[in-house]
Amino acid sequence: MKDRRPLKEEGNNLILMDKLNKKPKVMVLGTFHMRYTPDLHRVEFDNLLSPKRQEEIRKVVNVLKNYNPTKIAFEVVKEEDTLLNKEYHKYLNGLLDLKVDEIHQLGYRTAAELQHKNIYAVDWMESIGNRAISQVLDWARTEQPKLYNLIDEKYRSKLQLGLEEKSIFELICIYNEEIFIKKQHEMYMQIARIGKGVEYVGIDWVRWWYQRNLTIYSNLAEITNLSSDRTLLIIGSAHVYLVSQFLKESGLFDVVTLDAYLE
Repeated sequence: MKDRRPLKEEGNNLILMDKLNKKPKVMVLGTFHMRYTPDLHRVEFDNLLSPKRQEEIRKVVNVLKNYNPTKIAFEVVKEEDTLLNKEYHKYLNGLLDLKVDEIHQLGYRTAAELQHKNIYAVDWMESIGNRAISQVLDWARTEQPKLYNLIDEKYRSKLQLGLEEKSIFELICIYNEEIFIKKQHEMYMQIARIGKGVEYVGIDWVRWWYQRNLTIYSNLAEITNLSSDRTLLIIGSAHVYLVSQFLKESGLFDVVTLDAYLE
């Protein structure tokens, strides 16, 4: 009979290696912007400070606490990291009332209740000489009306969700569904088609969009540097597809989703 002890020893070594090679986790939480932004798709909302809406926000915060992040990052340009943390510490010291935006309502609350000392700004918004998205769409409206109407009717109108019949919690769940995330990215691939001949009007903006999300990925990688890290990024849902893709393709992180922590 064969001696199977070497196999057992090999198995134990594999378990040990798995522990040693444990990857840090990152959750990219897609949100709607609770304040006005010039984004392609926005949410119309009522008073988010009302007791009803605050209860809905509380439900989202509780799910984020289930994930138990060790670091929380935001869609704030990296240059404002110091200002972001000064504001956060004012909130910790009872010197700041929460504003109506996702950074305050979801981020500051979650970080404070988990007793985080610091939070992180990871966004990038520099110009690389590109057209703005509004300029790209204006060009398409005149020069490629058929493609413009496709983008407007098949994507933009379908991605315009409101709070009239849904709670904030329900809307956040929808914004993090795989089908919704893919649909947003698909729209950007349609925008990349805008242009004629060698005038790549849509790509002029899309290349900036990719650079922005690559920079966010790089900044996330910089702060997620321990195998025990469980980073949470709170960001507009349009970013989820690319940032998650870059994290996965790096081979350095385990990317987890919201639904894994729903009660």
